[in-house]
Amino acid sequence: MAEFEVIFVDVGQGDCTLVGLPDGEYMLVDVYRCPDHGIDVFKLLDDVLPDNGDGRKRLKYLVITHAHDDHITGIGDLYDRYAVEWLWVPQYEDRKQVAKNFGEYQRVLDEHPEEKIKQPEGSRTPLGEKDADLDLGEEITLRCFSPPGYIEIEKTLSAEDAKQLVHENCLVLKLAFEGTSVILTGDANLACWERILDYYEGRAEEQTGVEVLKADILHASHHGSRTFFKDGDENSEASLEPLETIAPDAVVISVGEDNRHGHPHADMLSAYVDQVTSEHVLQTKDDGTLVLRVTGKGSFALAADGRYAEIYGWEEDDDTEDKHGGSPPPPPPRPRPKPNPDQGRTYG
Repeated sequence: MAEFEVIFVDVGQGDCTLVGLPDGEYMLVDVYRCPDHGIDVFKLLDDVLPDNGDGRKRLKYLVITHAHDDHITGIGDLYDRYAVEWLWVPQYEDRKQVAKNFGEYQRVLDEHPEEKIKQPEGSRTPLGEKDADLDLGEEITLRCFSPPGYIEIEKTLSAEDAKQLVHENCLVLKLAFEGTSVILTGDANLACWERILDYYEGRAEEQTGVEVLKADILHASHHGSRTFFKDGDENSEASLEPLETIAPDAVVISVGEDNRHGHPHADMLSAYVDQVTSEHVLQTKDDGTLVLRVTGKGSFALAADGRYAEIYGWEEDDDTEDKHGGSPPPPPPRPRPKPNPDQGRTYG
């Protein structure tokens, strides 16, 4: 069986998910790199990415769910350091700066070859069937549920309205391998999920109804924010339909300790616990980096692995500057964590 793993990297109050593909290539979904917050994702990438043949390591896919700082901080340094082959982004109108690091995000888009930029749209057709260029390796299925297309962010919008529009139209992806599936939600809010559900509910007769949203592992939207199931504050009416439709066996929350947003929100956390029980709700602030490994057809293990913090943690002289001009020397060898069959929760 080909290898497939999803590493929910503990980077503090941000998202950064590394997907190991069956052909030995990697996909990074969002980037957040900040000293003393979780681990240094560059140390991890230095160790696991394949050589590109030009003195750099190759990242086959860099996927950005949306251009907010907790999903793009460090994108410029990452792009300069590694050979990024494909860049996947939502379709943004760029007249309004929607984040502090938006300039670096735009630079990466401007410098990347246009023919190697994809802007996936929600569809009832798996991406591999729509795009001949897409090659994630054997047995991988990838679906895109959002955005529906072009996103226009007018300069006249308030900062809060622009933020909500971005969340409503961020990338939502589902990866499946050997009967195990994971859905990556970015910061998709309730308005986004209502649109997704409405689209697939209307296509039940075409055999691509809401059942395609079912996933074994849910990467919780917006660091466990209640915006996944409520429109407003904690007293707003909750909609559990998105969570019940996904019907996960486990929920992973990428979240920073003592964050100023109060994530995960207590009401959202309670809904996750009601859905999968507390044993199957894992948080990076408590458990550190979490690793999903497919162990057989329809079975998988989900483990918290403290060795990632030991091996890839920040040191006193670390910072976010790329001192190597995009061509770093080979890093010193580090004992990358190996799968432990007795570690974590097993499903299936």
